[in-house]
Amino acid sequence: MQLTMRKLAPAALIAVLALAGCAAPKGGDKAAAGSGQGTTAASSQAATSPAVEFYIATTDADPSLTPVKVADGTLYLQRMPVLTRADLTEAQALVDRQGQNFVGLRFSEAGTRKLTDVSTQNVGKMLVLVIDRELIAAPRIAEPLNKGVLAFGVPSANAATSIAARIRGEAEPAAAPAATPAAPKR
Repeated sequence: MQLTMRKLAPAALIAVLALAGCAAPKGGDKAAAGSGQGTTAASSQAATSPAVEFYIATTDADPSLTPVKVADGTLYLQRMPVLTRADLTEAQALVDRQGQNFVGLRFSEAGTRKLTDVSTQNVGKMLVLVIDRELIAAPRIAEPLNKGVLAFGVPSANAATSIAARIRGEAEPAAAPAATPAAPKR
């Protein structure tokens, strides 16, 4: 079933309201997220697409967790991802009525069960999105996420489009070519 922004946006907005304190580090911090790589939706996609993984994180130091420096301190990530691209069915760039840009994610049935379990057990912690070992977003889990959707704010429409494309495993959209002036008429 093809999802449209009209169908995804209300559910994503609900998920955004459930998440407080979205932290998307400027410039993207590299996550030292252990040696385990998550599985991807298709093995052919895995060879060409960046790894997309979600980790549980906290700001409390713990030797069993992996420290990752971010702009305003350090996050401590679990060593194994709790969700991967294989748990997703859709990633879209969204914008709300106030002009705030988001990336909206829809999870598969199995991914929804995992998201519900993970968020229920980790209220108050962060669900960190890592793409190709780059920390993209770290929204705080304010309540169990049981609708199968997740959305997080980003600074611009370009960032939303780029991140959604990377999550889907697509090449980032190319910049629009510069207009070339027409040859003068003789």
